[in-house]
Amino acid sequence: MSISIPQSVVNARINELSAAGEAYGARIKYAEALVDASEGVLWYTDGIALPALIEAEKKEYYKGLKEIGYSNPSNAWKMVKKYATEYAQSIGLIAKPEAENGETEGEGETESSGDARHTRSFSLRVIEDVTAIFKAGRKLDKEGALSDKEKECNVHLASALQALGVDISKL
Repeated sequence: MSISIPQSVVNARINELSAAGEAYGARIKYAEALVDASEGVLWYTDGIALPALIEAEKKEYYKGLKEIGYSNPSNAWKMVKKYATEYAQSIGLIAKPEAENGETEGEGETESSGDARHTRSFSLRVIEDVTAIFKAGRKLDKEGALSDKEKECNVHLASALQALGVDISKL
C-alpha cells in the first residue's frame, strides 16, 4: 500500500534538504507542514506511534538526508520533532510546559496573541494523566502489590492509551 504524502509536506522536505542548515527556518517550516498534515495526531510526543503518513515521510526524509551526506539523520529528526512540538504549542494543539510558578498554560496564563486561552487537548490530557497512573500500576504489579481488580484496571488503562496511539511497550 502506498501512502500519499501531501505535496505541501514534500515541498517542505525538499526545501529543508536543499537548505541543509544554511537557510534558517527551512526545518521549522518542514515541521509545521508535518503537523498540519497529521490531522491532530500528536506524533511528535514521546511514546506515540507514528501514523502511516508520518512514518512514510520520515523514511523519505532519512533517504534525502543520506543522499546529501547528512552526518546524523536521527538528530535532524529529533529537531523536526522539537519544532513540531513548539508549533503545536503555538497553535494550541498541546499546552506549553509548566511555568516556574507551577501553573500550566490555560490555568493562570493566556497566550499573548489575543483573548484565546489554550489548554491541553483531551487526547493529550488523557495521555499525560493516564500514562502516569498506568506506570505506577505497572510498577506496583511487578512488586505484587495490586489486587485483581487493580490489575484489571491497569489493563483498561493500557487499552485507553493504545486507543490514542501510545505504544505502551515504550513506556
